[in-house]
Amino acid sequence: MSVSLKEFVEKYGKALGEKIERELTPVYNPLRENVELMEYQGRLSKLLRTPFPVQAQVIKGLAKALYQKGRTKLFVCGEMGAGKTFIGLSVIALALKPMRTLVVCPGHLVEKWIREAKMTIPGINVVDLAVKDAITILNALRYERTPLDTHELWVISKERAKLSFGWRPAYVTTRRSKYPKCPDCGFIPKGKDFEIMSISAIERNRTKCHCGSPLWQALAKPRRYSPAEFIKKYLKNVFDAVILDEVHDYKAGDSLQGHAMGQLSRSAKYFLGLTGTLNGGYADNLFYLLYRLEPKRLEHFGYAGAEKWQRTYGVIEEVRSLEDTDHTYGRIKRKNVVIRKRPGVAPEVIGRYFLDKSCFIRLSDVIDGLPPYDEIVTMIEMDAKQKAAYENLEDELRGVVKSYKMKATASMLQALLSYPDSCAVFPEHIEIKAKDKETGQYTVLATIEAPQLKINLLPKEKELMEIVRSEKEQGRKVLLYLTFTGTRDTRQRLKQVLEKRGFTVGTLPESIEPKRREQWIDKNSSDFDVLISNPELVKVGLDLVQFPTVIFYQAGYNIFTLRQAARRSWRIGQTKPVKVYYLTYKGTMQETALSLIAKKLEIALLVEGDLPEGLAQYQVEGGSLFEEMAKALVEGRRYEGAETAWANFRKREIETSLGVGKKEAIFTEKALKAVSRSKADTKTTVTDNTVVKVTIIEGRGKKVSRLSVKYGELDEMLKGKVAQFAMF
Repeated sequence: MSVSLKEFVEKYGKALGEKIERELTPVYNPLRENVELMEYQGRLSKLLRTPFPVQAQVIKGLAKALYQKGRTKLFVCGEMGAGKTFIGLSVIALALKPMRTLVVCPGHLVEKWIREAKMTIPGINVVDLAVKDAITILNALRYERTPLDTHELWVISKERAKLSFGWRPAYVTTRRSKYPKCPDCGFIPKGKDFEIMSISAIERNRTKCHCGSPLWQALAKPRRYSPAEFIKKYLKNVFDAVILDEVHDYKAGDSLQGHAMGQLSRSAKYFLGLTGTLNGGYADNLFYLLYRLEPKRLEHFGYAGAEKWQRTYGVIEEVRSLEDTDHTYGRIKRKNVVIRKRPGVAPEVIGRYFLDKSCFIRLSDVIDGLPPYDEIVTMIEMDAKQKAAYENLEDELRGVVKSYKMKATASMLQALLSYPDSCAVFPEHIEIKAKDKETGQYTVLATIEAPQLKINLLPKEKELMEIVRSEKEQGRKVLLYLTFTGTRDTRQRLKQVLEKRGFTVGTLPESIEPKRREQWIDKNSSDFDVLISNPELVKVGLDLVQFPTVIFYQAGYNIFTLRQAARRSWRIGQTKPVKVYYLTYKGTMQETALSLIAKKLEIALLVEGDLPEGLAQYQVEGGSLFEEMAKALVEGRRYEGAETAWANFRKREIETSLGVGKKEAIFTEKALKAVSRSKADTKTTVTDNTVVKVTIIEGRGKKVSRLSVKYGELDEMLKGKVAQFAMF
């Protein structure tokens, strides 16, 4: 008899927990080792900022693992806002002697690291390497090393760390042949399995001929040398520690960032990888992060073993098809096999590879004083003209997909997601193209168009006005997210619409250097009622507590970006309740995307027993969100009821917290109908099937959820836990 993982955990979870406590030997136990770590406690008390109690225990545990137990390469997996930057700096401060540390972070967080270092470690010297002459500064360190009498922190952006010289393809062509030839051996170059290389393949990647000669050459300008490569080659062990912020960005096997991680992790004794989204749902997301830190431990997979790893610990889908092929003298069946990876990671990976080198911390563990956090899905009916144009566009795109398969699917989905918002600004124009493999030329197969509509104020714009007006009356600033800011950019229209109604509006420009974004926001936020931004610009690291109200005018379909950007305001230091609005048009791909996001998050909850902010899914049903949306387009399926889907997800989150986290919940019911009266005047009675509206303020994080549930399900949700009810 098969048992689901959820049922298994519910039935045997207590026994498993007791067994783990008996047999697991932790590196650091805060209840038993305070005496042993008095020296660390003394250093901790000298920091310029006092950590929260749980932060302090995490810091001491990491310090013991690094400096006493030989766990020299560690991951810190912390929920957004849990203070990973502060934890990383404090771990360095607890070292037995002053250390020279290199921090590699996203460009817009360079200033934050520099500022927080000076606010945390007394007397620390900070060097900004996010400059053009970074190699010159590093070269000086190569020849002028002086003993350290205080901690040093060298901060460089990940973009600057990876950049090296430019390159261009190098091959020879003749009038007689359209194929490229190797400049050294003179033959047509052959790649893997001796397949002939095309010009486009040579121009796309730096490749080598079968004779070993490179088919590319370096450009004279700009003159650049990769700082990561320079450090590996000339400054090995000059830096005592390396901290990689947002380490999940380095998961790719053959990217400049990935190679930079490998070079830097081998250049210092200690390594800390900080992230809030360690796993993106696929097993091979973890492979290269591990391989670059412990190549010997994974040598049986080999560096090119990501597919083997995916087959061992992940999910692989093989689609086999037989096609008839005509030949001159007969007909044969040709077998085609398409291999796709699917979301899902075996729990064994965590126990075998990550448990000994990872520390997990959540925002609710850190602080008990955060204000309530509320997420509100607002469904909006389209205007009649808007609806007709959208449905016509959707029908045309569905027909094109059926004719030309999955060509330009990304463009189609983006059009469906953005057209209801941009229809009053731009007409829609999509071309389905096919590329000739030999010539590299494109041929237009089909063109789909949708008209620009003359609508003074779109329904979603009206809803936006009402929300902004209400928030301003309460003295609250609004952070407005727009995902599609390229060819379908509606920021200028929204700015004009808001300003016409008397609101002050600012737009965060992409042109601002990443390291200056936080400074720009701090300087200008007091001038704006509303700040418009693409969520990609601010999704990691930034503290935007000035904007307690967040509105996703467009949510897109990137789950990581959505969850990261939604928490920019709910951070340590926030004093006002945080409200996050998701505005979506009913019956459109926008609703489908939001519904699927909620379903994916709910599935993750079922398996992990807690909400992974990076959607670290283990054994997830279905394909990726993109594939699900494409399938919905092709089949004409609508995932309706985003409000219900999101409420179910939040309900699951509450149930999980009650069942696993053993947290107290406060329930407040605001029913529109009377709950119970005397028999004489009772018109409505509460039965197990009666649907009631419940507002739940849960846990130390004070997350607010508004749910519609059956009255009989409340006991099942609580499962014997303590709760307080107030009925009106």
